[in-house]
Amino acid sequence: MKLLIRVLTTIHRWVGLAFCLVFVLWFASGIVMIYHRLPQYGPEERLARLAPLEAEDVELSPAQAYNAAGLTELPQRAYLLTFGSRPVYRFLGRRGWVAVFADDGSPFVPIEPEDAVGVAGDLFPDHRDTARYVESMTEPDQWTIGHPFRLTGPLHKISLGDAAATDLYIARLTGEVALKTTRASRFWGYAGPVMHWFYFRPLRLQGQVWTNVIIYSSMAGCAVCLLGLVIGFYRVRLRRISPYAGWLRWHHYAGLLFGVVTLTFLFSGLLSVVPFNWSPGNAPDPSQALLIRGSRVNLDQFGLFPRDAIRQFNEEFRPGEIELRQFLGAPFYIAYAPPADPDAIDVPVTNYGGGAALRSLLVNGAGDVTQVGELFNAEELLDAARAVMPDAGVTEAAWLTDFDAYYYGKGPDRRLPVLRVTFNDADETMLYLDAHDGQLVQTEVRRSRLERWLYRGLHSLDFPRVYQSPWLWYPLVLALSVGGLALSLSAVIVSVRYLGSLLVRS
Repeated sequence: MKLLIRVLTTIHRWVGLAFCLVFVLWFASGIVMIYHRLPQYGPEERLARLAPLEAEDVELSPAQAYNAAGLTELPQRAYLLTFGSRPVYRFLGRRGWVAVFADDGSPFVPIEPEDAVGVAGDLFPDHRDTARYVESMTEPDQWTIGHPFRLTGPLHKISLGDAAATDLYIARLTGEVALKTTRASRFWGYAGPVMHWFYFRPLRLQGQVWTNVIIYSSMAGCAVCLLGLVIGFYRVRLRRISPYAGWLRWHHYAGLLFGVVTLTFLFSGLLSVVPFNWSPGNAPDPSQALLIRGSRVNLDQFGLFPRDAIRQFNEEFRPGEIELRQFLGAPFYIAYAPPADPDAIDVPVTNYGGGAALRSLLVNGAGDVTQVGELFNAEELLDAARAVMPDAGVTEAAWLTDFDAYYYGKGPDRRLPVLRVTFNDADETMLYLDAHDGQLVQTEVRRSRLERWLYRGLHSLDFPRVYQSPWLWYPLVLALSVGGLALSLSAVIVSVRYLGSLLVRS
């Protein structure tokens, strides 16, 4: 046993030397991520800054606009929204976005740098005089990794010249703001997510290399931590108190107190990248979602002229954007109520118990008889669920007005109510359908439910009645993170002292 402990101690020491700084980086950046995430231009702010649609300005039907664009294949997505003060149809096809103005049928011309400065001035009028062009990007920088350049074309980077050092990224083909960053959001983005996820641009662009770095460094971290626990508890059992002195003793004590938590953080962090594809995740399969909304938007089905739909929406709120959707083949318009003050929008990072969901409204687009509602009913959603799983029987259909253990608030993308439908297939599949727009928003199977507890439960402590209670969750996760950071820092000090002693001896 003594020989085995000496061997384990040697392995723990040298592997720990290589990874202790990485552990410090992970815990320090994890603390930052409790409060800050990557920069964004969220849907709330985007809708709040759009000018409202004017019903009288819309002269073309969706089908007429599509014909004016010279397109023949039905679009995958279709929107009516404002660009500046003009209404514009925007269609997504296989080759990207195509837009046509809804007032006269003229094509939307891709915007050039000077036009992008004008777009920034329209959306942020307080900075119209200080906005300036910076550069056009055909490849991602640190903040636009993952942006679909193929669909939007290059991004024009515009500086607003304000005190917050705000930069906007505006898509050339659509004129939309893809991202907004500020000096503060860039700083905290680096200090938090970039450091925590190793989201450094050169590494992140090498997708498989980045994944392997996360997987194998996490595995090495788990091994180091597990060895430390074995050694630490063996020493206590043998001597009842720590046999070490100085910083090594503090490292021993910190390991006894926070070693298990550190191991669970490292293990669950490893699961975040779904190593070896062990879990399918809970995102709906695209083919399943298309069974409900259809792969193409049949514009000829929209017999209700958009002008009339806008008037119906105006009775509740003035939309700046309307999406043309289908639900099991039936057409409808959907719009979201924009927040009143875009400068006051503050989306929380952790909001288990309630999201800042935008209010939506549905208008039947089939014909002259206008039907307006806010929700699909349970029977309609159950029909959609059966269309997704035609070969399985329904064992339960529950109308959820509160979050359950698997479907819970992460911001405006998690709304209530939803219909949860459970099937009798081998995976006991659960489908969650959003009553606001009828779409399949989450799918749970056996392995994804296990992943929920092993990853999100252990990594974010998002257990029921913990994560939804800020008074409990924040102090708990901070205390455990600081404990892991203290353990890692003590390892760094011990490692530096050990290396220094080796240099003296040599």
